[in-house]
Amino acid sequence: MELKKTSLYEKHLEHKAKIVDFGGWAMPVEYGSVLKEAKLVRSGCGLFDASHMGEIRIAGPGALAFLQELTCNDISCIRAGQMQYNLFLNGRGGIIDDLMVYHCGDSFLCVVNASNAQKVLAWLLKRKISVLTVNDESAETSLLSLQGPAACSVIEKLFPQAQALQYMHFLHASHNDKKILISRSGYTGEDGFEIYCDNTSAVNLWDALLLAGRAAGCAPCGLGSRDILRIEAGYTLYGHEIDEDTNPLEASLDWAVKFQKNFVGKGMLLEAKIKGLSKKRVGFIMDERAIPRQGYPVYADGRIIGVVSSGTFSPTLNKGIGMAYIESAWVQAQPEITIKIRDAFYKATITKFNFVKGSAKK
Repeated sequence: MELKKTSLYEKHLEHKAKIVDFGGWAMPVEYGSVLKEAKLVRSGCGLFDASHMGEIRIAGPGALAFLQELTCNDISCIRAGQMQYNLFLNGRGGIIDDLMVYHCGDSFLCVVNASNAQKVLAWLLKRKISVLTVNDESAETSLLSLQGPAACSVIEKLFPQAQALQYMHFLHASHNDKKILISRSGYTGEDGFEIYCDNTSAVNLWDALLLAGRAAGCAPCGLGSRDILRIEAGYTLYGHEIDEDTNPLEASLDWAVKFQKNFVGKGMLLEAKIKGLSKKRVGFIMDERAIPRQGYPVYADGRIIGVVSSGTFSPTLNKGIGMAYIESAWVQAQPEITIKIRDAFYKATITKFNFVKGSAKK
């Protein structure tokens, strides 16, 4: 099957990107050096193509009530111009997908993971009532992500109004007479802006942002550095930390679960909370020079107590870091664990998820 391409595919080739298959999309994994790109975003500014993400708009009478029932966070807490991290759960409390919900006043824009977009769309359509519209806008939408401590100084050259945005807020603007949406958000832990535009505007906007960021050293960055940055920030990735067999409590996403409202999967989550969790997501830092990867077993007291869900070398800390699911009893028992990497054992210490504190204006 031929890979899907974003509107910026030719730009990636122009910048000599290494292209890989990412969930059926031909996406840039790097433009020469994953580590250099990660360092650039931590110190200055990088530009990502995230156009593979799915955008689903829900509108009509009862749209808020509809989404409130299908998500575990409380969307009624946000107003028009605000966005929220949320989760779609199945009847067992497992995570169908995590998403960002944009309150657009007369509609809600749900931004979901590329690999889950069609699954989520079908799930929403199956449950929608006749007065609601559920439109998949993914095919005509591009998403550019400008990330790093210098991102604000870059974007204000093109959109001066964006610099006043608070974290997790957004506004509507125009570029070359085309409507765009700009949010102060990202997946790196750094200050940044995510820009949604029509596919026909993507190339021009990409070029304009790189030109505006030239003095700040802004350059294209690929999915490889994005993964390093999200692990350093302690963010989950579907298929690694979260899936349909893992619930938000196990994933340490309790803060995104509001039990004061009703939602799909609530009963099972309450039951799990009362019974106690069998596993829990934790962060860890390698004490020895080694790089953990997904699937590596975690040991304590000579036996396996869990498995690594994500791991990488952190160029910011100059150490191996990662996240793992371990038996809940061990979360508070002791901070020392051991990771089996190939045929050797390496010591690690359990720590907080946000390994690197970025410049995000939270």
